[in-house]
Amino acid sequence: MNDTRLEIDKKIDENDLSGLLYLTGLIHGHHCIGSTMGVIAAHYTMKTMNIRENTGMEHVIAVVETNNCFTDGVQVVTGCSFGNNSMVYRDFGKTAFSLVKRNGEGIRLSVKPDLGDLLQDKRPEAQNFIKMVNERKATPEKEAKMMQLNKEHCYSVLDVPAEKIFNIENVKLSLPEYSRILDSNICPICGEKYMETKAVLKNGQLLCSRCGGEYNQLDWSGIRTVKEG
Repeated sequence: MNDTRLEIDKKIDENDLSGLLYLTGLIHGHHCIGSTMGVIAAHYTMKTMNIRENTGMEHVIAVVETNNCFTDGVQVVTGCSFGNNSMVYRDFGKTAFSLVKRNGEGIRLSVKPDLGDLLQDKRPEAQNFIKMVNERKATPEKEAKMMQLNKEHCYSVLDVPAEKIFNIENVKLSLPEYSRILDSNICPICGEKYMETKAVLKNGQLLCSRCGGEYNQLDWSGIRTVKEG
């Protein structure tokens, strides 16, 4: 028996979404509606597909379509992450994800386009704080107050059924093959090791992406190519 995720599996079985949201906050740093939606979506798929004891050995894959708060909730509840190669990122910019088994069969949830204000905190105080923080004008004290209001609100919406928030469908996806340990090259310019698949050919030399002057970067806007020099 793999007891690594025993606490999380127990919370899934007991429908303890509050506990799952608490654990999500440990890596996300705060509570917000995005990560809360990720918890609700991931809990639904894990329960519906009866998946437990995810060992992170790529037998279960989470295919996420956004790189925002939502994905942290998915990561904690499913146990799929970039580090264990069981999370695949597709740069669609959609609040959606699929949980699939190795054969590609699973469930996809995508936020309803007509969701409206179902999950919105309607307290005027909360709305004012959110506006200030979004505009980067909040003091540390006001930012802390907003996070407290967010936390209270997030726990209050955990009983909203996933079916009210998401469109849900059965899917069959094409997945990458199981990961493998790659050889490393040594960059002749910086002297550092890098994955062989990241080599850049420049002036007849195989360089790391950084020294090659062009690399892909994942940031708030999605994946973009950065060129330097």
